[in-house]
Amino acid sequence: MGIPRLSSIILPLTILLTYTSFVLSLLPEALQTVDIFSETCSSTTDPQSSLTTDFDNFSKSIFSKITTDPAATLPFATDFGNLSESTPGAVFYPSSPEDIAALIRFSHRSPKPFPISQRGAGHSMYGQTFVPDGVLIDMSSLGRGQVGSRITVVDGPVPYADAGGEQLWIDVLNAALKLGLMPRTLTDYLYPTIGGTLSNAGISGRAFKHGPQISNVYELDVITGTGETVTCSREMNSDLYYAALGGLGQFGVITRAQIALEPARKMSRWVRLFYTDVKLLMKDQEKLISTESNLSVFDFVGGEVLLSVRKVAAISTAFKLSENDKEKITRLVAEYDGPVYFIDAVAYYDDITVPSLDQNIKSLLEELHYISGFAFSFDMPLFDFLNRLYYQELARRPLGLWLVPHPWLDLFVPKSKVLEFTSRVFEGILNGNTAAGPVLIFPMNRTMWDDKMSAVTPNEEIFYAVSLLWSAIANDSIILTDLNNEVVSICEKYHLGCKKYLPRYTNQEDWQKQFGEKWSEYVSRKKKYDPKALLSPGQRIFTPLELN
Repeated sequence: MGIPRLSSIILPLTILLTYTSFVLSLLPEALQTVDIFSETCSSTTDPQSSLTTDFDNFSKSIFSKITTDPAATLPFATDFGNLSESTPGAVFYPSSPEDIAALIRFSHRSPKPFPISQRGAGHSMYGQTFVPDGVLIDMSSLGRGQVGSRITVVDGPVPYADAGGEQLWIDVLNAALKLGLMPRTLTDYLYPTIGGTLSNAGISGRAFKHGPQISNVYELDVITGTGETVTCSREMNSDLYYAALGGLGQFGVITRAQIALEPARKMSRWVRLFYTDVKLLMKDQEKLISTESNLSVFDFVGGEVLLSVRKVAAISTAFKLSENDKEKITRLVAEYDGPVYFIDAVAYYDDITVPSLDQNIKSLLEELHYISGFAFSFDMPLFDFLNRLYYQELARRPLGLWLVPHPWLDLFVPKSKVLEFTSRVFEGILNGNTAAGPVLIFPMNRTMWDDKMSAVTPNEEIFYAVSLLWSAIANDSIILTDLNNEVVSICEKYHLGCKKYLPRYTNQEDWQKQFGEKWSEYVSRKKKYDPKALLSPGQRIFTPLELN
């Protein structure tokens, strides 16, 4: 069953060989023994050609790390989104970044190249890593979360973590904490890979302070679509650096990143404030993320929407509430005719900073506009706050509530249009919605993003992240997907200027709209770094025909 798929990748290469029919007859055995390919390559009519040499080297050192065994390929047939299936033609298990470079170089130099995708921890939503007619690189094969894994933490005036692209953020955090450090910006869920989030942006309620994760990278190693390994930074090979960060895997495989760190506190104080007036919510959120004041108080500013009373139970899994407080919030949501909002504001502290923390928070809360009597807080170890979603995962997995379809929709909405968005969406088509999964809304400062990078945001100083993080536990993935499409249609119909985060489109016209003014540069960079459009075809941005 696996042989035809590998044939679709390997057979185009056999036109280099004189004895094509001989190679084809031996292909089944070649899946088990590299020597057949090595011997056949030595029989070519042009032993000095670079392609012959590449094929020989490839067959000896790389071919044994490729498999089409269904037992190996089937586990990669879906992703966290769990909305579609597509088995890769073959899976590649590299032992080093050099193996990845050899694979890409081999495909690039071949007369009929095969597509290549990479998979970190499998957290894509819509099959962005799928490559049914090509080779999927299993990045975890490089090693992670173990002694000798590719994570080095360097303390000093400018501390950083040097980590392989295959490493998980949780492992980088744990390594940094041993020296009293932590990454400046982390996503809410810590188990994606370095290369995965840096290929998108990496956002959370922390991004207002230091920007997304892509804004906190000093240096990268990127293997381009030609198989060249390039070290890049803002000062060195900067064009590739800016292209790769937020580039959706289109320009190369990120195999190493130098990540900015900062001192880590021991504890966190989590404050939750409730609102029924979205204007007051946003006024307070924007005050909390202001670059002019209050930055010393809160380190994380998030927000959520309660569309129905059924949502209340889910918000107390990580945030500890008394039974009386739960009942109080439940009554508020049940009695109010419309969505209820809340802000999550978290301050990181330790023994040195705690004396001033109480007064600073008290003074700040006096300036805010939440519903009287609906301010709650509790303290917890900082690590437990940062890792809060993992504890939810542990609770949901045994119940079969984790590996369900996740038809998520993530949007960036410009500040000037966010009230209209909430009116038409939260107070309109989503009002009273009982589907499982949180609905997030929180602001970010555009000044903390680098516009030279590939990631796209609205062109306003403040924009809001809105995330519909549905879990289709009621077999309602089609209904929720249709609902997402309706939200997107509203954005387009009323010209709300929204940009998708973690975008999914199926044609270049939509991709061009997504990138806007960045599109021409994006295409130019693609032609420069992946001229044959080999990499990450599951994003469905380019095909070789479209690129050329």
